[in-house]
Order: sequence, then C-alpha cells, then structure tokens
Amino acid sequence: MDLEVSPALTIPASELRWRFSRSSGPGGQHVNTTDSRAKLSWNIAGSAALSDDQRQMLLTR
Repeated sequence: MDLEVSPALTIPASELRWRFSRSSGPGGQHVNTTDSRAKLSWNIAGSAALSDDQRQMLLTR
C-alpha cells in the first residue's frame, strides 16, 4: 500500500522497506516470542517520488 504523506506527495509501496523484530524491554504476554517491533525505511536519495529540490532539502537535513 502506498504511503500518502500529503496531497502532493505519495511514496510508492515499492520504495518502502518493512523490517519486523522482537521488541526489547518489559511487556505483556507473548511480547518476547513474537515480532512486535516494526521499522519502516525509505531511501530518499533513490526515490522517484521526490523532485530534485525536495530530495536535496531532505538530504541536507
């Protein structure tokens, strides 16, 4: 599923990378046996969803 950041910017699902892992620290039942932490990554430099100006602004931050 694509990620709509604003009406003017939608990141295609193909550019998003999900990683799931076990969460650390205290928690409830099953927290240590299931992948309960999610990390979403996006390669700004390689994104086709951004204009050159948008890309440069994000990379300088």
